[in-house]
Order: sequence, then C-alpha cells, then structure tokens
Amino acid sequence: MEDQQQQYTSSWPLYTAGFLLFFSVLSVILWSVQLPYLAWSAGPVSDAADAIEIEGPQVFTPDGELLMLTVISQDVNLFEAVIAGFDPTIDLLAKDRVRPPDETDEEYRTRVLTQMDESQTRAITVALASLGYEMVPRDVIVGEIVVGLPADGVLELGDSVETVNGQDIGRAADVPAALEGLKPGDTITIGVIREGSEKDVDVTLAAREDDSESPIIGVVVRELTDPPFPVNIDVGNIGGPSAGMMHALAIVDSLTPGELTKGRVIAGTGTIQFDGSVGNIGGIRQKVVGAEAAGASIILVPAGNYEEALTAHRNGIEIVAIATLEDAVAYLEGLEPA
Repeated sequence: MEDQQQQYTSSWPLYTAGFLLFFSVLSVILWSVQLPYLAWSAGPVSDAADAIEIEGPQVFTPDGELLMLTVISQDVNLFEAVIAGFDPTIDLLAKDRVRPPDETDEEYRTRVLTQMDESQTRAITVALASLGYEMVPRDVIVGEIVVGLPADGVLELGDSVETVNGQDIGRAADVPAALEGLKPGDTITIGVIREGSEKDVDVTLAAREDDSESPIIGVVVRELTDPPFPVNIDVGNIGGPSAGMMHALAIVDSLTPGELTKGRVIAGTGTIQFDGSVGNIGGIRQKVVGAEAAGASIILVPAGNYEEALTAHRNGIEIVAIATLEDAVAYLEGLEPA
C-alpha cells in the first residue's frame, strides 16, 4: 500500500506537467484561429461642436456638449469571442454584414472616409437651410448616365457641365430649360470641363418613353453648392456617415443664440439626408453604452434604431427617437435648463 502511495506521489508532477503542456499547446492553437466575426464595442466620444469651424457670422459657442459617438470594430479569435459573449456591452457580428468579403483594408478605409465627407456636406447644407441660409451654386456635374441614350459614350461621370445648346449652366434646373423648343433628333453641343480641360461634345437628342415629343439627353445632373460663408467640419480620420445629425445640430447650435443643450451633456447618432431625415446607423447598442460612460443624460437615436437601442446595457440614460433634424431641434428646445 505504501509502495502504491509513493508511486502515485512521485508521478503526479509528470501528470501536471503533461496537462499544462497540453493546455498550452491547445491555447496557442485556439488563439491563432480567427473567426469570421467582428467584436463591436463602444469607441471614443467627442464633442461635435469642437469639430465645427465657421467664419463670417457671429458664432455662439455652446456651453453644453453634443457628443458624437463611435464604435470600435475588431477581429476576434475563439478565446476573444467567448469573452465577448459574456460581456453585455459587446456584440459579435458576421464580417460580411459590415464589409464585402473581397474588399481590401484600403478600399474599406477609402469608403468610410468618403461617407464621412458626404455626410458633412449634407449636414452643412441641411443645417444652414433650416436657419434660412441659401447655398451658393458652385458646379453642375454629370452624376448618372443612362445606358443606351444619347449621352452614353459621349459624356462621362463627373463632367462639369458649362453650356448646353449655347446657354450657360449655373443650376441643375438650367439643363432641362436649355432643351425647351427642341425636339428629338436635334443635335446640340454640350460644353464640359473634363479633367481640367474644356471640351465640346455633340449629342443627338432622343425622345422620352412617356412623351415622344419631349427630347432628353440621358443624364442625371447633380448640383454642387457651397455655403454662403466658410463652414468646415474637422474630425480627423474618423469615417462613416453616422455623425451627420450631430454635426448638423452643432452647426445650428453654433449659429443660434442661446443653448440647444440647456447646458446638458447630450449624445446622439444618426445619418442626415438632404431632406433633413435622420437615418439608421450600425452599432447603436455600443453607442448607448459609450454615451452613458461619457456622462450623457440623453441620447438621440434614429427612430428606426430606437427599439434596438432599448436593449443596450445601460443604467439611467434616456433614449429619444428622432426622425428628422427638425424633431431633434424641437426636442432640445423643449428641455428644461440643467
């Protein structure tokens, strides 16, 4: 009996060492296995008003804060996925829900930065329009070409349209106006600037499908405008369109006497469209978490994200559904001072 006890006692270090070796090897293997998922967690928070630069009119620097929210997206291995599964502030999403499988990191970065640029343009335009400012026309460009119609193969996307049939083009509405009195089959000359060079192209007009007497070129033109005074939004390397509503609110607050925030810390998220509507965003649950951690008492969320936002891990932060910029301004104006 004593011999068996001695044999067991002398063997247990070997068993322990074997177990530890096995566990170590298994850990290395599992740690190296990357999963087709991303972990989303709350990201850095900043005051949207700090990013706004306005020259010309009087600017009323806000005392409160309008927080812009972000999300951190990370690849995960098996261990990290398990840990994330126990953390109510982190969500795991399939990678293909966030970006196409064949999209490179550089292409992804370019895409989200472009989305931010476009969002800023919309935020400036909508905010100034809500305050009664008119944008200044800068350029009219070819934004879409209909395949099979006269412009196809003649005009190019991004062409700056200067003249149509001898008439100067300053607004998008000037293009169809220049076709008045013409008929399908007529040939016109369109003056464009392409890659910095002036160019004249001839186009033979086609007939509309719904009206054989009305001529068309076969393009959709887009009007580019500038604000009546310099307005700039500088957010560094942050990408994506989800800060649009907060940038628009920050511009409105900066150009309006008084305090939209009533001295409070207000967070928010949502895209902004040219009609003032606020669109859905990704990572709403993480943004609620980030807003509360940053000290916000209220978070404004797109109406379409409201139900999901209510499922976020939170304590006392109030969640408010917003459908338009007008809704957001009206809500803030109705707040009691902090």
